[in-house]
Amino acid sequence: MKRITLRLKQAPALRIDARELLPARLAELAAQDICAIALWHGAERISVGDLFAVEIGESTREAPQLVLEGDMQRFDRIGARMNAGHMLVDGNAGDFAGLQMGAGTLLVAGDCGSFAGCELTGGRIEIRGKTGDFAGAALPGDMDGMRGGTLVIHGDAGARLGDRMRRGTIAVFGSAGAFVASRMVAGTIAIAGKAGEHPAFGMRRGSLVLLDHTWPTTRRFAENSSDIDVFWRLLVPTLAREGGAFAMLSRAHAPKRLRGDVSVQGKGEILLPA
Repeated sequence: MKRITLRLKQAPALRIDARELLPARLAELAAQDICAIALWHGAERISVGDLFAVEIGESTREAPQLVLEGDMQRFDRIGARMNAGHMLVDGNAGDFAGLQMGAGTLLVAGDCGSFAGCELTGGRIEIRGKTGDFAGAALPGDMDGMRGGTLVIHGDAGARLGDRMRRGTIAVFGSAGAFVASRMVAGTIAIAGKAGEHPAFGMRRGSLVLLDHTWPTTRRFAENSSDIDVFWRLLVPTLAREGGAFAMLSRAHAPKRLRGDVSVQGKGEILLPA
């Protein structure tokens, strides 16, 4: 399969809408056709060839691969609605990285802006740096956040991580900001570092796993002594395969379990591994 490399010549003056740069689409085009693609640059259009040097080669992967080299901090919607292939951002990415992505893989070597993995439905997003607010959450005004797939953040996550999340898995190796798992309906969020204020605010269902027990305690959750050994044995391998602090869960006993958010009659849970 093709490996398309777009090497940034210089940072654009304004923000770029990069939703047109998808592996499956570019794999069908010749280099000159890729250069002719027009992207929104503020309120005007600018061609890919004016921004990038384009190189096409062969990939050992079975699906098309797109590599973006350079600091893409001003490029928004990288990998938006991607449904096939592999993307690598060899630097930072802007806002809405992996927006509504349905399949494939997106790897960001640096940091991401806000709304990373927003409304993700499938595939895998891995961010080696930190993210802004509303990662794995819903767009403003929408009712559903992340509905599937896997979002892995090696650095810290901002506020409202997993807001309105309905399905899927989020793993954060660093810390998370305030209101993590707010209004969560289903799915799993695991935090290796610290959690900010008001965790699981308005949670209906779902699981929030906190490896650091120095989290902000709340009266919105009550301790529950139900037997969750079977559920825990099923959940641990999914998290442990991410490595790092999560690999230690394979040796942990069944966690302390808190149920809530009782203020909304929720049936979610905060799990505190021993």
